[in-house]
Amino acid sequence: MKIKTLLATLALTWAGLVFAGEQIPLKDFFDHRQFVSMQVSPDGENIAFTYEEGTEVKLAVMNLADKKILSSFGFGEQMHVLNFYWGNNERVLMSVGKVTGNLDNLGRPAHLYAANIDGSKRRQIFEMQRSGYRLLSLLPDDDKFVLIAKNHWADGGVDRVHKLNIYDGNLQFLASEQPELFNPYSVIADNKGKVRIAVEFIEGKDIDSHQTVIHARDGDIWNKVSVKSVRQQPQFEAIGFSADNQTAYFASDFDMATDARMGVFSFDFNSSELKLIHRDDEVDITTGIYGHDGEVLGVFADKGRGERLYFTSKAQDSKFVQSLEAAFKGQDVSVTSYTDDGKKAIVITRSDRNPGEFYLFEVETMKAKFLAAALPKLKADQLAEMEPVTIAARDGLKMHAMLTRPNDQKTKLPLIVNVHGGPFGPYDRWQYFPEAQFFANRGYATLQVNYRGSGNRGKDFMDKGRRQWGLLMQDDVTDATKWAIEQGIADPERICIYGGSYGGYATLAGVIKEPDLYKCGVGYVGVYDMIWFRQGDGSDGDRGGSEQKKMMNQWSSAYIGDDLEALRKVSPVHNVSRIKAELFIVHGSNDVRVPVGHYDRLKKALDGIGKDYEEMVKPEGHGFYQIENRVALYTKMYEFFEKHIGAKKPVAAD
Repeated sequence: MKIKTLLATLALTWAGLVFAGEQIPLKDFFDHRQFVSMQVSPDGENIAFTYEEGTEVKLAVMNLADKKILSSFGFGEQMHVLNFYWGNNERVLMSVGKVTGNLDNLGRPAHLYAANIDGSKRRQIFEMQRSGYRLLSLLPDDDKFVLIAKNHWADGGVDRVHKLNIYDGNLQFLASEQPELFNPYSVIADNKGKVRIAVEFIEGKDIDSHQTVIHARDGDIWNKVSVKSVRQQPQFEAIGFSADNQTAYFASDFDMATDARMGVFSFDFNSSELKLIHRDDEVDITTGIYGHDGEVLGVFADKGRGERLYFTSKAQDSKFVQSLEAAFKGQDVSVTSYTDDGKKAIVITRSDRNPGEFYLFEVETMKAKFLAAALPKLKADQLAEMEPVTIAARDGLKMHAMLTRPNDQKTKLPLIVNVHGGPFGPYDRWQYFPEAQFFANRGYATLQVNYRGSGNRGKDFMDKGRRQWGLLMQDDVTDATKWAIEQGIADPERICIYGGSYGGYATLAGVIKEPDLYKCGVGYVGVYDMIWFRQGDGSDGDRGGSEQKKMMNQWSSAYIGDDLEALRKVSPVHNVSRIKAELFIVHGSNDVRVPVGHYDRLKKALDGIGKDYEEMVKPEGHGFYQIENRVALYTKMYEFFEKHIGAKKPVAAD
């Protein structure tokens, strides 16, 4: 989006509705977001926001009074402003990293830049050069410095606490804030910028014997937090602090021997008491809801359409966010930022049919002003409902899934089984999902299942996917597909499977393992040669220093396996003779996550047996980011689905 069009975008309204059943232009679903994220300045006079343009994510600053763009910051091809912060009223901080494709969601090395809102005094204030940083605190009482944890590869990734000058990049090591008796891999500062919690990492002989220990600071003394863990390797994640900074909140699973899920605990600095506040019966809870001063007001559970639990209802901020939920029923509502005095806030609303809308609110009066939409051409009543459903696997395991169907038909539909990537950790959730919405608008249902190994269900659920590529994880996808048939949702003669990254692997594994279930498959930037993958395919996961390679090998051994013959049995390139389905395979020639060699090896194997297929390769990375390539991809994918499962008449109902 060009800067000259930003003001016009802000003025767009819900005009020009498309009637139900009318086709929405393909590009509208997959277009770059005109607004990605937005924050208000501490004094409430300006907003900063990120937006997508070409292969970049840039940042702009706009004055709220006259709607004038004060400045815009870009950093070159494939460079994204990943996060940004108001350092003070005149200066913004930008965390900038390289993203090579729209499926490239691995944590990227990110440099830190700062600039004045008029565009002047722009400079890099932290360079990722064999070292990294985490922002600990914006230091509410200091406009010139922020608090960061710096870690260096040669130092084993230990956090060292520093003050960073946001004007000249000068670093000051704070010995007074640094634990002396142990090496923390993570430190956490309270709402005033005082380091109060440290997490120690104790390395074991393998990935299952590493340990973490929590330490709390009392004055200048660090004390180990007494945790009676029933797990060999408990997980801990900091959520935040109370308003008076005398209570810290954690997510942990240390008290669950089996079926472990992250619950929320409070730690009282005065009594040293650690107490369970809440644990959901199905999903992890790791995300906090915050007030203007950083106070943890409650927590969010990513379950169904989202659930929230509030610790306090008396605080003004808590009343405000709960009022927002009441005002925007059926929406996922979040406060992105407050002014320093807590009187104004930027609010984003999202849902399955809303890619994102931004509002400026007055906290006390609830007076709202609409600011912008992420994809203003899309209208909620044009789009389809995404339904959270629960599916039982053949061994009884309960799986969460998302089902999107056209508005005008609910049964005997052509079905696309869309398998998410990862596979370990990511998961499909209730949100605007462009692929599902596009295909629903064209008459297709989409089913997204969170198979074993997916995230958000606890470590034990994720670990059920260990060494199960092509085995139980694939059976879960099969069982979800058969569920859709049994429910009468899918026409059994019109089902295709599709996915990217690991989902690309699962697509090929699906048409190999279940040759009569799927009529076609689309493999997108997928892993296809499991032996090459395990031995080192040259991806960015194989790079880095010796410590990184050691950790990666431990992970691969635990989650993928070391038995090459077993991997051969679930490797698509070694089993193509079983494929009956029609194929469309897609890759980026510049992919560093899953090198294009996987695509080349699959092509060679298919050519070797005379199997016909359609193909597309673009000069992209891990997933297509450029709009013209996205349009080309989904145009051809739609034509492919129409050819193989879209033209036939539905099977008549019994």
